[in-house]
Amino acid sequence: MIKVERCKCPPALDASDPNSPGQVELAKLSARLASGEVLKSDDFKAYRREEVRDALKDMFNGKCAYCERPVAGGGGEEIEHYRPKKGVSEADELGIDHPGYWWLAMDWSNLVLSCEHCNQWRKRQVEIPDDVVTVEELKTFFESDPRATGSGKQNSFPTADNVWITDPAADVASEKPLIIDPSADGNPEDHLDWVIFKGASTVRAKNGSKAGEASRKILGLNRRWLEEERRAQLGLMQVQHNRIISKLQDWVDEENPAVKDYIAQTVDELVDDLLVYLDKKQPFIGLARAYIKSIKEEVAIWQSNAR
Repeated sequence: MIKVERCKCPPALDASDPNSPGQVELAKLSARLASGEVLKSDDFKAYRREEVRDALKDMFNGKCAYCERPVAGGGGEEIEHYRPKKGVSEADELGIDHPGYWWLAMDWSNLVLSCEHCNQWRKRQVEIPDDVVTVEELKTFFESDPRATGSGKQNSFPTADNVWITDPAADVASEKPLIIDPSADGNPEDHLDWVIFKGASTVRAKNGSKAGEASRKILGLNRRWLEEERRAQLGLMQVQHNRIISKLQDWVDEENPAVKDYIAQTVDELVDDLLVYLDKKQPFIGLARAYIKSIKEEVAIWQSNAR
């Protein structure tokens, strides 16, 4: 998960235009609720418009806002409500009657692009345990026929203090949500850390972040097939890393200054070649950033020790 800047609101959801489809829908739903009606999922239509979907695809570069897996173009893309429109699971569990954030169903700031696995509850998800970090451990774990556990956001929206806004007139900014919103203030990378140096490609909460822990568990960020896709991307970068280390060893062993300078330049070029994995269209940029940062630090250590 990476920070994404929210782009301009599409006209269909323009809150400043009382005639926009979003504002017309909001007025109708408010009136229906005032008359005692119960809203259904099919009553929310404005956010489903093609221009909204297209804007989200552009904003998130065709990838799931949460797991960074490509979804646009047949990959199970869904328009996800960060604050759920039809209820809050954690509030229900505490006996708190929460109608859902129905008034935000057509609010541009509440929408993200998501894959179906992060968005929908899936009871047949196999999650990689924290103590499985090597390829050998992964193989042993999968051969043990691990029990599937459920994950997926659905109506989940935990808060740090179990307090939720239920009144449309109140300010949701006062809430303390635990699921990370990649398009809001702050940086997801302050809450999530990568386990990528022993073979597996899993994510954990950074420095004990409660938001990081809640996000990775609820969204299933260590689910089996997602981890395998990330590991494949990691493998490509590891090949380049091995070439860099090989060249660094040549650089250390070389005594001819001119050749040594040439090898050093080659190392820099190999490191720069990794930047392709940071292109906005690439999957798993959060993973790539962490890995490339570690490589640059490793190169710096080699260079420092060789001086």
